[in-house]
Amino acid sequence: MSQAGIPIMLAMVGFYYAWRLLVMKDLDCIRGKDKPPVRKKIHDEYAREAGKLILFFSCAVVLNAILLFFNIYIAFAEILLASVYLFWAWRKMVAKYE
Repeated sequence: MSQAGIPIMLAMVGFYYAWRLLVMKDLDCIRGKDKPPVRKKIHDEYAREAGKLILFFSCAVVLNAILLFFNIYIAFAEILLASVYLFWAWRKMVAKYE
């Protein structure tokens, strides 16, 4: 169980931020204070898409915690693929809304 401690904590933080984005529509939690606010027109879409991406990664981290008990190489490959997809999709989302 000690192997899965850090991934579970990371997943809980991810679920918290996904909740703030999907339910509360709080973009300030992921955008820096120095960035200008998002236009009202796209605020909800931006929050929904960012929340879905963070929720996806949190679920991938939970899957990683489960895979750690069976095969560490498969767990590493899974989290690597999820991270690469998250970075690609996040950059695509930012380019779309900014």
